[in-house]
Amino acid sequence: MLFTLTLIGLMATAETPPAAAEPTAEALQSDLQTAYPCKDIDGRKVWKGGLAYYIESYVYDGQPTGTATDVATDAVLPQDNTAETMEEFEQACITIAPSQAKSE
Repeated sequence: MLFTLTLIGLMATAETPPAAAEPTAEALQSDLQTAYPCKDIDGRKVWKGGLAYYIESYVYDGQPTGTATDVATDAVLPQDNTAETMEEFEQACITIAPSQAKSE
């Protein structure tokens, strides 16, 4: 009986699709380099890449701010956020097409 339960457990595990692998830091960095700017969210810059959305990191009192070419960002991945959060990013980026962003 123990063998049967173990076998059933293994079969169930084998049928479960694996979770989507999160992109590596290198892949996200490369994606950020080609991301296009969107509307700000709560005063923070936002970009949309092929793998994720990106948002300017919070700057706390006493921290130096980045230059226009050196801004700390956080990746915003769908699997790490609520549907409501992802909708906010989609809305921020929907009105700015990549062709418009590159001509600025």
